[in-house]
Amino acid sequence: MRIRLSMPLRAALGTGLLTAAVGAWTQQAAAPMPAAPMPGEFVVIDGRVDRGTYSGWKLFHTHCVGCHGVGGTGTGIAPNLVEKIGNYTPRGFAIKVLTSYRIVPMSPDGRPPDDADDREALLELVMKRERSERGQPLMPAWSDADDVAPHVLDIYAYLNARAEGGLGLGKPKLLADKPR
Repeated sequence: MRIRLSMPLRAALGTGLLTAAVGAWTQQAAAPMPAAPMPGEFVVIDGRVDRGTYSGWKLFHTHCVGCHGVGGTGTGIAPNLVEKIGNYTPRGFAIKVLTSYRIVPMSPDGRPPDDADDREALLELVMKRERSERGQPLMPAWSDADDVAPHVLDIYAYLNARAEGGLGLGKPKLLADKPR
């Protein structure tokens, strides 16, 4: 059984308590998920994740994958977030995502252009608009989505689980809920 917890969650549990908890937990074959992590934290056990991290995966692959690539591995348009997520605190990530890059996509389907010349033209358009309006450009994939802002820390948890928690590509499975 492979268990990964976010750094803040590991620190909060402490090494001795964590060892005891994992030891007791692994003795129960169908053990439910431990206490729900705080927003921005994650739990990964054998490729299964907590609800917040799963929600982050779903939102990322609904709104962000077009530019940042499957699993946040980056594209020619947007950076590899799995590599960059370690540079952000939950608050810093939320500020970056919620206040950055307001651009208008060029293609009718709302996806970023594939051609290098078209990407360059889009960049020039963004730079002209930014200089003229003295504002930040808007991430086009989710600018009108009501579900991203309230769950931006779920996206943070998902990207952190990818970066430090051993979560691979593909749709993760949910951990079992705690019995009520």
